[in-house]
Amino acid sequence: MIKFFRKIRQKLLPENKFSKYLVYAIGEIVLVVIGILLAVQINSWNQDRKDAKTELDVLKKLNTNIQTDTATFHKGISQIQSSLDKLNIIEDEINNEKLDRFSINIIRPMLDAVNINLETTTWENLKSTGELNLIKNAQLTDSIQNYYIQFSLNSRAWTDAYVEYNRNILAPKFFELDDFSMFAPSDSIDPDIQKKQPFAYGQSIFFRNSLRYRKGALQSLLIVFKKDLSRAKSVLKMLNEEIIIKKAQLRL
Repeated sequence: MIKFFRKIRQKLLPENKFSKYLVYAIGEIVLVVIGILLAVQINSWNQDRKDAKTELDVLKKLNTNIQTDTATFHKGISQIQSSLDKLNIIEDEINNEKLDRFSINIIRPMLDAVNINLETTTWENLKSTGELNLIKNAQLTDSIQNYYIQFSLNSRAWTDAYVEYNRNILAPKFFELDDFSMFAPSDSIDPDIQKKQPFAYGQSIFFRNSLRYRKGALQSLLIVFKKDLSRAKSVLKMLNEEIIIKKAQLRL
């Protein structure tokens, strides 16, 4: 193409056809500019596709992380509900003067901690590398950020306070009440421990208050974790929709 225009130019100059040469020169410049613009456009298109592929990978990883979180929330919620059911049994039995023993091992429902940790690997990597702008959907980015912030400010604070109270206040005092089977499998009871009758536990102000505290704290955690689970499902829905859009764009 360049040789073709050079031949035309060489032919026009000797013939002193200045006007024709001027038109030719302008045309050549226009073609060069168009070529440059096309090259820039192709380069931009290639970069956009590369960025879209990277964004899709990030979205998929976030999706996997938050799916893991939903399973963790379901497990935590189930654990809390199980503990609440057992606390209700304990509450009934401490009011029964005829019982010689508790029907369940009371250690786990009274002292077990519920500690949930989110899978934040992908999100933390995006923040630490300054690559949050890889996610083009600003609303999605805000929703993911809000999801992690709400967990940190509410759920994390609740569980940390809960564990701290159990470890430093409740457990040391609780172990003064009786002989306990702390390592019995499941809900089995060692016949050589828990010597006091359930009714005797009910006469302890500390035990009654501890029982009420446990129920109240677990009910609050249950509400908090259900809200977290709802937020996680909402973010997953947005992620799945965005993943579908990105896949469609990459097929074009």
